[in-house]
Amino acid sequence: MNKNFLNKLVNKKEKNFKVQPIFINDINKFGLDNFLKKQIFLNTNEVLSIIKISFLKKQPIGYILIKNEKDIVGFLGTIFSKRSINEMTVDHCYLHSWVVFERYRLQAFRLILPILNKNIFISTYSPIKSLEGLYKKLEFEEDHFYSKLILSFPFFNLEKIKIIQNENADISQEYLSSQDKKILDDHNFINMEKMMIYFDGNKKNNIFILAKKKIKFKFIPIFEIIYISNPNKFKHYEKEINFILMKKFKTILFKINYSNNEKFFSKNLFTRITKKNVYYLNKPKDFNFDVLYSELIG
Repeated sequence: MNKNFLNKLVNKKEKNFKVQPIFINDINKFGLDNFLKKQIFLNTNEVLSIIKISFLKKQPIGYILIKNEKDIVGFLGTIFSKRSINEMTVDHCYLHSWVVFERYRLQAFRLILPILNKNIFISTYSPIKSLEGLYKKLEFEEDHFYSKLILSFPFFNLEKIKIIQNENADISQEYLSSQDKKILDDHNFINMEKMMIYFDGNKKNNIFILAKKKIKFKFIPIFEIIYISNPNKFKHYEKEINFILMKKFKTILFKINYSNNEKFFSKNLFTRITKKNVYYLNKPKDFNFDVLYSELIG
């Protein structure tokens, strides 16, 4: 972290501002809701939905910037979690929805200071351009991730590929890795599809998937894949797997988030690749990109 830059910011603090954490049942939650509703550039309902995502109940849903001991003039959303990465448990904070009234934005940096002081793994996806500069000055590591939007068509389904959904306890009790069991347990409170694709009748030979069916442009159903336990195996059987999902979830449009390498994706006339920026601080060694534990699961 760039301590010289941070010290310069700290020296700009004004005495009539303070930052404090806010929790889901906090007395200030009503004031936060009102503050967010005043941000005409925000999708307020979307942000209010995101701040309900909580993996660690004792951690705040964000930090608020208060002026004159009473007025909420800024907010930075946080999703804290304990992640299993490379067989280690890592404290993680995902940042979202950093908004401050324009006339107070010189004090916006205060909102991130309590999180930086924790010295933990921090990440954020696709911040607005003005924040990208701040993250870079704070020496966040910049990376990219790619999503694939694909129009899938009926494809011959090989009988050797089967699917089990989360209602069946077999998914978590025996056939998943310890890391995927934790991912499943952590995300059970979220309304999303949890499934295991397995091959040749062998449930140990499987791919674990988390996904959501969403409606875009008011009427177009898209099946968005959030997490894939084995991207290489998925890529090998992608057409067959998409056929199964297409029949089960009644859609031919898929969005797949699983790569920070554009070359990983196969392309055709019915595929569109999108690129987004990612910023990390204190990233664990050999961390493999995913969008778990972030606003994108909402």
